[in-house]
Amino acid sequence: MKQRNKQKRILLLTAMLMFAFAFFRFNTIDAQAASKYTIYVNRKTNLVNVTDSRTGKLVKAMYCSTGKNYRTISGTYNTTAKYKWRALIHGVYGQYSTRIHGPYLFHSVPYYSVNKSKVSTKEYNKLGVQASAGCIRLAVTDAKWIYDNCRIGTKVVIGESRTLKKPARPKVKVSTKRKAWWDPTDPDPRNPWLKLRPTIKGIKNKTIERTNSKVDLKKGVKATDYRGKTLKFTVSGKVNAAKTGKYKITYTAKDAKGNKTQKSIIITVKDTKAPSISLKRKTLTYNEAVSKEKLVSAIKADVVAKDLGKKLASKYVFVDAREAHKAVTAMERGTYGTYSVTVYAKDTK
Repeated sequence: MKQRNKQKRILLLTAMLMFAFAFFRFNTIDAQAASKYTIYVNRKTNLVNVTDSRTGKLVKAMYCSTGKNYRTISGTYNTTAKYKWRALIHGVYGQYSTRIHGPYLFHSVPYYSVNKSKVSTKEYNKLGVQASAGCIRLAVTDAKWIYDNCRIGTKVVIGESRTLKKPARPKVKVSTKRKAWWDPTDPDPRNPWLKLRPTIKGIKNKTIERTNSKVDLKKGVKATDYRGKTLKFTVSGKVNAAKTGKYKITYTAKDAKGNKTQKSIIITVKDTKAPSISLKRKTLTYNEAVSKEKLVSAIKADVVAKDLGKKLASKYVFVDAREAHKAVTAMERGTYGTYSVTVYAKDTK
């Protein structure tokens, strides 16, 4: 009997050891899987960076709101649970919540109810500054990314010593005329923000001076989606800046959802600047009379007229006929002296 009991104890001990080994091995595998990413939080700059745990390479950067007056805990932790919706203090709710430690969570900006159209607009605009009671608030797109991609057990490091990078996308400010509305980053297809058309800034009707230089139609123009993300845009139409006239230019921008904005402007090319004139010689000296035609030809040969930096042909250079006639008449009469003759030029336009 004692021998059988001893054998049972040995078998039980063996089974427990096998279970313990299996449990240890299972936990090790989970830890290895969870260690794919490391999440860093800076309580001072209110930034979150997710890095590849193996390479240290930045995977994603986010704006956040940590606790007011540094109420968010500092230290190194591992996530323990996830909740699609989670009741928070003060009767509000967080979407895509991930527990860091104790009562501290990653979660969306607070909602007044479990309703995606009820996020607090006032609190949403605080992303990037300390604003919470201790949890780490994120835009829905970022809270969802952690919820979807970071397994339970993911390492979280919270403090101020590590310098974190800002996201490429700018912070979006929402109107507070409504107390509650949709988070503009929520990917839910019902989100009305997703139907907003892109914005094109930096374009307006304008008048430019005629020039030989090429007009940069994209300079100062920027297209963005509803989140402030920069979009590519196309330009149709051309401007011949060397030729006066009106030119219609159309700008088109399209976002990832297919929402399109198209705007047209008119660029007017005007010519208000006269050609430049320089003289090879300012004085022509004659000892005998010459014909009017010869005098005019000599004067024109001494004139260098330019339009937009290009020399004008002689047909665009003119000599004041009355003044030239006066000089020629004086020479014919033998009345020698100094006579002024005015020269002017017209451009090709």
